[in-house]
Amino acid sequence: MQDKEGLFVFAAEEEPADTDLKTWKILTVEDDLDYQNALVNSLKELKAKDGYKYELLTANSVPEAALALSMHPDIALIFIDVVMEEDDSGLRLVNTIREVIGNAEMRIVLLTGQPGFAPESDIMKMLDIDEYWNKSDLSAEKLQSIVNSNVRTWEYISQIRSAKQGLQLVLDASRSINGKHDMASFSYAVLKEISNILKITEGGGIFCSSNSDPSSECLILSTHGCFSGIKGQPVGPNLPAEMLQDFKQAIRERRHIFSKHHSVFFFETPDQQGADYITIVKSDNPISEQNEYLLKVFSENVSTGFANISLLNRLTELAYTDVSLNLQNRNWLTREIKNMNAQERLKTRLVIFDIYQFDEKAFTFGHEFCNKLMKLVYQSIVDSFTRYDPRIALISNKAFGMLVSVDFDISDAVSYFQNKQKFEIEQVKQYIDVRILELKLNVALNLTPEKVISLAESSLNSSQLNQTKYIQHTEEKTDQITRRYELMAELRTAIGNKSLQVALQPKISLSTLKPAGFEALARWQKADGSFVRPDEFIELAETAGLINELDHVIFEKILETINQLKEQGCNLPVAFNASSYDLVEPSYFEQIKTKIEEYNILPSMLELEVTETQAISNYNLIKEALERFIALGMKVSIDDFGTGYSSLAHINEIPSTSIKIDRYFVSDLEFNDNNQYMIKMILSLANQFNFSVIAEGVENEFEAQWLHQQGCETAQGYYFSKPLFLKDLIVWLKQFEVSKNE
Repeated sequence: MQDKEGLFVFAAEEEPADTDLKTWKILTVEDDLDYQNALVNSLKELKAKDGYKYELLTANSVPEAALALSMHPDIALIFIDVVMEEDDSGLRLVNTIREVIGNAEMRIVLLTGQPGFAPESDIMKMLDIDEYWNKSDLSAEKLQSIVNSNVRTWEYISQIRSAKQGLQLVLDASRSINGKHDMASFSYAVLKEISNILKITEGGGIFCSSNSDPSSECLILSTHGCFSGIKGQPVGPNLPAEMLQDFKQAIRERRHIFSKHHSVFFFETPDQQGADYITIVKSDNPISEQNEYLLKVFSENVSTGFANISLLNRLTELAYTDVSLNLQNRNWLTREIKNMNAQERLKTRLVIFDIYQFDEKAFTFGHEFCNKLMKLVYQSIVDSFTRYDPRIALISNKAFGMLVSVDFDISDAVSYFQNKQKFEIEQVKQYIDVRILELKLNVALNLTPEKVISLAESSLNSSQLNQTKYIQHTEEKTDQITRRYELMAELRTAIGNKSLQVALQPKISLSTLKPAGFEALARWQKADGSFVRPDEFIELAETAGLINELDHVIFEKILETINQLKEQGCNLPVAFNASSYDLVEPSYFEQIKTKIEEYNILPSMLELEVTETQAISNYNLIKEALERFIALGMKVSIDDFGTGYSSLAHINEIPSTSIKIDRYFVSDLEFNDNNQYMIKMILSLANQFNFSVIAEGVENEFEAQWLHQQGCETAQGYYFSKPLFLKDLIVWLKQFEVSKNE
């Protein structure tokens, strides 16, 4: 019974299978091929009861049996030879079925060709073995009896298990639909839960309303599965002839209609307008008698749900509607999220549509004009996303919120809204920018619905500076926003109190190994003694519009530090960083110049560092600013050189006096030939254009010596010193005996 590759095979069927018959699968596991052939031939002679057939599988070893079991979890009866490759092979296979796979329904019959070998009774009970036979005692009559009794038992047990699972499905489905309080979400939930009960994978459903007149055209209210995309269309043209016939019969006779691969449910409701509702479900699996019963039970809950929705809608219409626009409001959207179960939250996303510069339009054109504008934007959202079954609400005077399944690809509709929206209001053409944020609810499972919407709005607001039109919110952004708002208040206070500090990292001359200058680095120590990472609070300052204030506070701290070092006899230049926000601000140069004069410091004692990427991104504006600082007598250094996107194109155009080799090229210098080559090239370019060079990130003696040998003049890094606050820096400087004349 083996094929060429030794895998289990189906026993040969002489006559074509009747696809309408239900199948009972029987597996024989036997390493004696002669006996197995005899057993299979005997099994072929057995006749199943009406409406059923036997399907025979064979395996000649435990591994083959394991493969068969994995591919056929619905095997009803298995015959197992106790002794195969090893004496306990059969018992180990039984243990796999019961304990590993966890199949308690399959009936197990052990066979042995050794009359003296039999498992202990406690093992039979422990492993739940149904029968044990000597092969020599297994006559055709006994085989018929064994198969009939065990297969019948398997079917009863399977039916009980299936019924329990079905009832649980109905209970879960009923709970799910009872949480819906509007017709759109309720109808979609009904279709979805019916599909779950029937285990539909390729079918789907339609939900529509009717005025009980079979000749009138019914419109589709909701769709699911294979019917997705036809919402709002008439029912008739979208149904096959047989399904359409049952649909009309259900309306005419006011009852459910069940067929082999589809069902039509008729729901009579107490609606004052006389509307009834019909659900049509197409199943890729035949609808069994058991599933038909389950659907009838479920339909009773659906009927009750319609009555509840009708009553609830009357009571809550005002609370959940924006009166001026007659649209569902923020309260309604909050309730929709609140009524979702955990699984629904995992499968739903919130999309925010925010009208850009709405307040300016309201000021210019007035309230009534903006109401008309919002109605047009709302209709545009509906038209673009209607095939995705959206739930849309007005959440502020200038924004809409939409709930839609994560299973849909909405990228095309989103791309449409990323372009300017064109509307005509009171014969005036209006071009509207709409900013969109997408937040999957699974990143905010622990937040209340109100906070979920607020989180989405905060995420949208935090992205205003970069004017991005489409933002995808993530769980990481949730944490960032929470921390950002906590830090923002503290940072405002720290800037207002000028409590931020400056640390200086020494720059070392590689020829003398003495300090040649310092780089000033901003540090923020909170009240609890902890430090906030510079990249974090600087990014926060940029986002919150505090970067200019932060830079001015830090620059004033630098000037104070320079004078304090001068009192200690140290006259070495200090480099400071300026952001692109500062450099493009026309008044920045005058503010720096005024502060230098106020503290009586020579411009040559300062070196302005600007990253290469900053210098290139706003090239024309920043180029002019850098030229003014150089003319003042200040040095200008291009930081992170080599990591930008057009170093070679602009190296001879960016106004600067020095370049700083980025730590990326210095790290692993001893073992990285490519980094050595890059540094040699940078040094050659610097020599060509008469730049002084400083290398940052020097961590060991080899890097310091190698850089010196290649002609690099200055370096900084932890090999020489970490950034130090003034008190520690003064102690560190004593080892060099820096004189006042240096």
